[in-house]
Amino acid sequence: MSTLSKYTSWTKALCWLRKSLFFSAIAGLSQPILASASSYIPMTPAHWQTKGDVSFQRDQAEQDILVVNKGYAELKNTNFSNGTIEFDTRFVGDRITGITFRQHADVADALYFRPSADCAVSEECIQYMPTAHHVFEWDLYGQYQTHAPINHDGWNHIKLVLSGARMNVFVNGAHAPTLAVGTLVGGFPDGSIRLHGPASYARLRIAPNVVDGLPPVASSDPAKDDPRYVRDWFASKPFVMPSRMDATLQERTGIDPVYSSMPKQTSSWKPVALDPGGLVNLTRWYGDAQTGQAITGIWLRTTINADHDQIKHVDMGWTREVWVFVNGKLAFQSKNLYGIKGASKEPGGRLSLANGSFDMALQKGANHVVVVLDDNFAGGQQHWGWGLEMRLANTDGIRQIGGAVAKANAPSAL
Repeated sequence: MSTLSKYTSWTKALCWLRKSLFFSAIAGLSQPILASASSYIPMTPAHWQTKGDVSFQRDQAEQDILVVNKGYAELKNTNFSNGTIEFDTRFVGDRITGITFRQHADVADALYFRPSADCAVSEECIQYMPTAHHVFEWDLYGQYQTHAPINHDGWNHIKLVLSGARMNVFVNGAHAPTLAVGTLVGGFPDGSIRLHGPASYARLRIAPNVVDGLPPVASSDPAKDDPRYVRDWFASKPFVMPSRMDATLQERTGIDPVYSSMPKQTSSWKPVALDPGGLVNLTRWYGDAQTGQAITGIWLRTTINADHDQIKHVDMGWTREVWVFVNGKLAFQSKNLYGIKGASKEPGGRLSLANGSFDMALQKGANHVVVVLDDNFAGGQQHWGWGLEMRLANTDGIRQIGGAVAKANAPSAL
C-alpha cells in the first residue's frame, strides 16, 4: 500500500473514531470524548425526549427544525459538562424562552431570552440564572443580564462556551462575549440539555471540551471574604403568610408578623449557606414551598455580638416583603414587589443591596437579629426568586456568631 493510501485510510479511521466516540458519549456510554470532536445533533424525534406541545418540522430551506410551542425538548442520553453548544433559534414575538443545561431533575443552569424589539439597548434582553424546584430565579441574579443584537423577526445564532464555573455567550457572531458569567451556581458540573418554548430551534452543534481558552475557575467573589456581610443565618420551616388585599397597591400583601410568633423549637430551624455575592437564596433550599395562590413566609435569625452600644448602618436587598427585628423590636420593613408602582425597588424589582437601608441599634453583648421574608409575587399567584442579602457599613466593634453552616449549593426541601 502506498504512503498516500495508508494516510487516507488512517484519516478515514480517525474521522470514524471521532464520530463514534462522540455519539457514544451522548448516548450515555463511558468512552472518552476527543477534545476536538463535534457534531450537529439531528432535530428528529429519535434524539429528543419531549414534554408539552413539541413538533419536528422541515422549513423552506429543507432543514430540520424543532418547534417548541410549550414545554421543552430534552436531548436524550446526554451528560454534558464543558465545551461549546451552538444553535439557531427563532423566537415567538416577545415571549420569553431559553435553554437549560447541566440539568438534574428540576435543578439546572439557564440562559434566558426576553426577545423584545429593543434588545440591542435593553439590559433585560438575555440573562443567566440558576433554576431550582422548577422556579426561575431571574430576580436574584440581575448582575447577569444585558443587551444583545437579537434579530426579533428572524433566526439568531447562539453560542455558549462552558468551562467549569464560567460561561461566555455569543449572539449572532459577536467577537466578544455578549454575556460573560463568572460563576455558574446551578449546582452540578454536568447534566442534560433542554430547549424550552416558545421558540424554534435548528442546527444544534455540540463540541465537548472545546472551551476557547476560557478558564474553569470561578471569578473572585468580593463578598466571600468581606466580613461586613451578615452570613450565619438559620431558617425556619416555610409557612403560609396571612395576607390581605392592599387597597392602595391593589395587590395581596402579607399581614405584619408578630415577633412572639417566631418558632421556638430548635428542630424548626436549619442553617442556610450563602450563594456567591452574600446571597441567602431561599429558592435553592425551598422553592416556592407552597402551591396555589398562598404567599409563603419564612423566619431567618442570626446573632451579632457588639463590644459596646452602637448604631450600625445596614444595606439590604430582598424579594418581596421583609420585616427586620433587632432584639425583639421592629427595626425595618418594606416591600420590593416587581412591577407594582410604589412598591418596586431599584433596580427593576430585582434583589440588590440598593433596595433599601436602615440603622440597626446594637447593644453591648449578643444581639438577636430576626428577619421575616415572604415570596409574594402577584399576590402569591407566581413564585420566582426568593432571597435576602444584608451588609453592615463596617465591622468596628462587632463580630458575628456563626453556627453550623449547610453545604453551599446543595438544594434540598423540607
